[in-house]
Amino acid sequence: MNGIDRRGVLKAGLAGGVLGSANVASAGLSLTGTADPFEYGVASGDPGPDRIILWTRAKGPDDAPVAGHWEVASDSTFTHIVAQGPFRATSIRDHCVKVDVAGLRPGSAYWYRFTSGGAVSPIGRLQTLPVGHVAQLNIVVASCAMYMFGEFHAYRAIAERELLDFVLFVGDYIYEYGSNSFAISPDIRAVEPAHDTVSLADYRARYAQWRRDSALQAAHARAPWICMWDDHEIANDDWTGGAQHHDAGTQGSWEARKAAAVQAYLEWMPIRDPDPADPFAINRSYCIGNLATLILPETRLEARDRQPSLKDLKSHSAKDIMAFRKILADPTRRMIGEEQLRWIEDEARRSVATGQPWLLFGSTTIMASYVYPDLAGMVPAATRAEFEKLQPGGSALYDQTGLGLPLFNLDSWDGYPAERDKLYDLLTKAAPQSNLLVLSGDSHMAWANELHRNGQRIGLEVSTSTLTGPSMGTLLHLEDVALGQAFVRDNGDVYWCDHLAVGFVALTVNRDRVQAEFVSVLAPRKPRSSVGGGRIFTASAANGQLGGWQSGSNDSP
Repeated sequence: MNGIDRRGVLKAGLAGGVLGSANVASAGLSLTGTADPFEYGVASGDPGPDRIILWTRAKGPDDAPVAGHWEVASDSTFTHIVAQGPFRATSIRDHCVKVDVAGLRPGSAYWYRFTSGGAVSPIGRLQTLPVGHVAQLNIVVASCAMYMFGEFHAYRAIAERELLDFVLFVGDYIYEYGSNSFAISPDIRAVEPAHDTVSLADYRARYAQWRRDSALQAAHARAPWICMWDDHEIANDDWTGGAQHHDAGTQGSWEARKAAAVQAYLEWMPIRDPDPADPFAINRSYCIGNLATLILPETRLEARDRQPSLKDLKSHSAKDIMAFRKILADPTRRMIGEEQLRWIEDEARRSVATGQPWLLFGSTTIMASYVYPDLAGMVPAATRAEFEKLQPGGSALYDQTGLGLPLFNLDSWDGYPAERDKLYDLLTKAAPQSNLLVLSGDSHMAWANELHRNGQRIGLEVSTSTLTGPSMGTLLHLEDVALGQAFVRDNGDVYWCDHLAVGFVALTVNRDRVQAEFVSVLAPRKPRSSVGGGRIFTASAANGQLGGWQSGSNDSP
């Protein structure tokens, strides 16, 4: 699946400035001579072989409904229209418009736009998923966009990728925190609203602020996105019954906050709405010809039990550490639940039946097992004192790393090891010849991992860092500590880690090879920053045998 190059998109963008009016739906205000109703850009998502979701937001004066028209063309000048229809944007869905366009050709590039009167939206490019033989897939894996802490340089770089079939966004598209929530990393951009997002109006305002950014708009217009929420689209470390960052006493009902956050997400993101009877079931899969299946489970609101926390560790005594390990090992604790496990098994078997060599598994959090090294002996006294000054009491975290527990990644699969083992066993049984590649994010570090079960490598993992910063190394004040190297030394699943990374992963999947390029943003907090290729890793998948990661050369576009 060879993505169309960005030059076609740039040409389409130039054409958008001289387009005339189009017929519009009669129900609503047709905008002529008013402010740009399409200031939030356009987006596409959830591609299939013959269909895709189109998104825009059209807002008129005084919240009046806006009527307009959408078009999909096989050329960037819209000479050959292949699909079109009316739209109507109202305040009921925050003026957001989603269209499920069908009847498209598999593996084909199209251009799309929205119009209302004389107003014309930016032009977006989309590509449907292929059927039949596929030689190559080019995607970006992205996560964790903290508008308040960094500029969206990474999004601009994504928009400028030469080849790009789709963007896989594995969570934390927005953050719920209010202004200056982290003393160690002051805000460089004010957030709207200034307080934590709790109500529907709060979440809508937060999405609107993110989507006004021109770099993010360009990234959405560049290619379709496949998106999954993680925790910060609602609240930090959320689960079915609550969240670490939710206080019922001051923020009200968890169920009301959860419903508001989900409603805003479904309004603003280019994703198909789930069945109203099961509003959190946004798990889905994508068949990419005879090359791969992408499986994307929901990991937060469908089944997740509360994650263990440091509060569950009563002391550092051997007895209490053993008790904590028993909590972790509880076989009844769930992240995704039995229903999704059965669905994943079915999808894996379907992939095998299709003859696909690759099974791609999207995970909002890291799949690999790892513990922090003992930082107490690695962090200089001056660094400890400076961190304590910035974050009173925070330096105690350094001492807790010597316990050999996954204390800082309990929200990831390390907090649910029994269900992870179930997943590994299920995948190796259902698809024993498939090459398993997990695509994850969340940790604010970059990883190339090799996944093991009973001492045997069963798959690989690429885990992307934050798009904007701060990295985990920055948050923990470990800029001068070789934390990534220590992760590799102390953990069998970790092949490579950069604890200071900011950026995204550009992934190229061929039938017998995968390449992961860790693209780095060098100055995320500055108005301008270089964005360049960082470390590159490759793995061979010849003859049904998936090899381990190897340092590679940059032969990607």
